[in-house]
Amino acid sequence: MKIRSLSTPLLALAALLALPLAAQATVYQFNATINAAQEVGASSSTASGLASLSYDDMGTLAVGDDSYSFTMGVSGLSGAPTGFHIHGPAAIGVNGPVRVDLAAAPFFSASGGGFLTVFGSGVVPASFGAMSMKDALMGNLAYVNVHTAADPGGAVRGQLLLVAVVPEPSSYALLLGGLGLVGFVARRRRSL
Repeated sequence: MKIRSLSTPLLALAALLALPLAAQATVYQFNATINAAQEVGASSSTASGLASLSYDDMGTLAVGDDSYSFTMGVSGLSGAPTGFHIHGPAAIGVNGPVRVDLAAAPFFSASGGGFLTVFGSGVVPASFGAMSMKDALMGNLAYVNVHTAADPGGAVRGQLLLVAVVPEPSSYALLLGGLGLVGFVARRRRSL
């Protein structure tokens, strides 16, 4: 009888200790307006588009368990894209090295008739040299670039800028579950 009554509070304590670790996960939303005006150097392109990157920080100190999802749509390109990437670290108006090739797996892309769409989900963050991808994004030091034969240095570009920070919905579910467990244990202790 004593073992059973002792195991319930220990189980509740273990659940409560695990709760704060899981509840710290956050999704950072970055968006980019893509156009030729942001290119460094001349671009003859009249294309434009939008990109969105959702970075999922799993709430741990390690960035190895983080992931991100990316979507991009560009229309009005002068021809087929010859390359499309995420570059950085680089401030607005400064060129940076390619860090993510959006034309390669795990990304999916389609182009034709002057348009380009790109999608990728659950992607492992790339290294941005001496800094992490998350740090580059948080510092507004990452941008997307689309290249064409007419503009090999870049037809259109867009800086990925932070627009929202949202706690993951699963964090709320964990919090409610933990509170329910505490309530259950407290109610049970009163009835004993």
